[in-house]
Amino acid sequence: MKSVIFKKLIYFSLLQVLIFSLTSETFRVRKVHSVQINQDYEITNVSVGMNDALSISFPEDMTFIVGLELNIKIPEIITNYRDSVVYSLYENIIPAPTQKIIDYEGNRISVNTVPAKLSQTVYIPISSKFSIKESPYAIVIQKTPTIKNNCVFFRFQIAMKGVPESLALSNFDISIKPVLSDEGYFNLKIQEPPLKKETYTVYVDDKLVDFNKMPILLKTGEHHLSITSEAYRNETRTFRIEQIKTTNLDVLLKSIEPTIDIVAPENAKVFLNDKLLTNTQETFIVQSGEHTIKFIIGDYEIVKKVSVINGRSYTVNLNIDATITEE
Repeated sequence: MKSVIFKKLIYFSLLQVLIFSLTSETFRVRKVHSVQINQDYEITNVSVGMNDALSISFPEDMTFIVGLELNIKIPEIITNYRDSVVYSLYENIIPAPTQKIIDYEGNRISVNTVPAKLSQTVYIPISSKFSIKESPYAIVIQKTPTIKNNCVFFRFQIAMKGVPESLALSNFDISIKPVLSDEGYFNLKIQEPPLKKETYTVYVDDKLVDFNKMPILLKTGEHHLSITSEAYRNETRTFRIEQIKTTNLDVLLKSIEPTIDIVAPENAKVFLNDKLLTNTQETFIVQSGEHTIKFIIGDYEIVKKVSVINGRSYTVNLNIDATITEE
């Protein structure tokens, strides 16, 4: 009985040292396993042994990465030796981890015992946008590590004396994937009419947006764009943002001056304000106010007046129909 109590006291003392060892410490690992998160955010698998370390490196662009998810398969033998192994998370590791170096210095910011079950999910937050909560099935590291040398450092240690050699030689199979933010990029391109450069204002979801700082990050889902100007027509669009993807939107600004389109048979002569139109297929820019449109087909003449205002487009369509009667 005394030997059991003595072992528990040794184990308790060891844990106390580990838990409160938050200042920089030097240590040696058996081996470092290096894993690179690529820009495709694919799942990476690795097998890590006792007293080994896992160095997880990030891609250059970490815009969408808010954390890491480690799904750990625990060797069955550990279930027979409860609290015999701990895992720790470090920050400010020096030197930069490589497979050729086994001696390191760093700050231990979290330590937990490996549970007596066959699997464990561990989340490491990387950004303040990380929002996953701890549950009976997952542990969330409470402190966000400082990213130095573009990596985080995860270490396994045997914390109990007298464990069998088979436990010391067992491995953890770990799958690693990044936790991604629920966001995507929005890239807006605005084209102004030729020879016309006027000011305009861009709003997304009724919030002012600096058009010169595209692309911008937005939450996934539906959004609303509004472009307002005193010189151009107001433009509105609805668009959707998909996770970690870029949504491109092109908008052609139109002058606020009113326009008239004319639809008429090819053999019709068309006059706009008594001026014969040589090409009725084009769109005519006019001044606000009243305008006269005259159609001549053979001996028939039809005159229409149209009042136009700024910011509107008008279509004048000459319909010629035939009426059939039966007696």
